[in-house]
Amino acid sequence: MPSSVAYFLASTLILQPVQAEVADRLRQAKVAPEVISQAQACVASALPTLVQRVGDDYWWAVTTAASVWLGLTPLEKVVADVAPSCRGTVDTLRAS
Repeated sequence: MPSSVAYFLASTLILQPVQAEVADRLRQAKVAPEVISQAQACVASALPTLVQRVGDDYWWAVTTAASVWLGLTPLEKVVADVAPSCRGTVDTLRAS
């Protein structure tokens, strides 16, 4: 699969919705805007890994996106899966 297609799918189906949800939940928790930006940047840093995973497993991308959208998979789990280095973001999301 061409990497541009994997990039598009990873960004559109998973990364953008996760970033939007992270920002919304952190705003609701009245977290400082700088922290929200840092959290979004942390999640965005996982894009290369995410593109690789989507390229290797289309089904994972589709089911993950659908599960988050339907509320079947907690956002914290997706963030932890795609960006394990974002532990602080995951902890903040769990607390909010």
